[in-house]
Amino acid sequence: MKTQLPWLVKREYWENRGGFLWAPGITAGITLLLTLMGLVVAEVFRTRMAGEINVGVPLNQLTEKMTPEQFANLGAALDGYLLSQAMLLQVVLFFVVFFYLLAALYDDRRDRSVLFWKSLPLSDSSMVLSKVISAAVIAPVISTAFAMLVQLGVLLLLSAYVLLHGVNPISVLWGPASLLGVWLQMLANIPINALWALPTFGWLLLVSAFARNRPFLWALLVPVGLGVLLAWGDMLSLFNISNAIYWRDGVMRILLGVLPGSYVLHWLATDPSQIVELAGAGDGPRVDVVLSFGWNLMGRVLSSTSTWVGAVAGVAMIVVATRLRRWRDEG
Repeated sequence: MKTQLPWLVKREYWENRGGFLWAPGITAGITLLLTLMGLVVAEVFRTRMAGEINVGVPLNQLTEKMTPEQFANLGAALDGYLLSQAMLLQVVLFFVVFFYLLAALYDDRRDRSVLFWKSLPLSDSSMVLSKVISAAVIAPVISTAFAMLVQLGVLLLLSAYVLLHGVNPISVLWGPASLLGVWLQMLANIPINALWALPTFGWLLLVSAFARNRPFLWALLVPVGLGVLLAWGDMLSLFNISNAIYWRDGVMRILLGVLPGSYVLHWLATDPSQIVELAGAGDGPRVDVVLSFGWNLMGRVLSSTSTWVGAVAGVAMIVVATRLRRWRDEG
């Protein structure tokens, strides 16, 4: 299996590089283009108004008037802005991984290629594990790399813009911002997201291995339909099951887990005050407000019982999907 797995992961990448590589690449280009267009619009409006850009003082006098605390707040705002530049890429990654997993085992049965792969000395576990690694590691790493390029490109565009207005970009952008801190947090988030998303990996692969047709409807309607049934039973006092817990710990975990940072949604649904508490956990107004919030939240995810219970459930579903792949050859 050790020799099979790297080859199988490469195969998954080459067969799905349209989603893994080209989709985030094109999205990154669009994000940079939108940033450039926004700066052009800002400059056109400035020219029409025949004045300097003002944020309380003219932009070229900004650094002379700012206090250390204001520099710290500017750094926090820049860190948050840089993280926000990856949002569109994260949404694209969600759709790529979601539909990749949903088709991973179903397409092999539909086009009968599963018979070819079973004729080779390849184990079912290595085949399924290669798909999990592709979804949990390969796709997020590529998407994160493009997000880093976008953040670097945005800072360069902003640097050129403020330089045109007589402002030193080192002092007003590169100094206050914590680009390396943002990148380190994004890289650390990859294994955290993979752990959190195990229930989604398991559910989508299970549906992909089980469904004879329309796996998307199976994946969506089964948990949602059960939720509607529980809501109906709750109204009639037939079931003693918390409908809110089912939607938060069930439906959200198996359908939205592959959305990067979706654990934030889980904590918001559980107890919004925890988010406020984590946001105020830093010691200062700069990186602590934005980056420490992320580190604290990731630590909370690792220490949560919900995370590990979901991980066990996800692994169990992956095991069942592997066995189903072994037994089901029909399309």
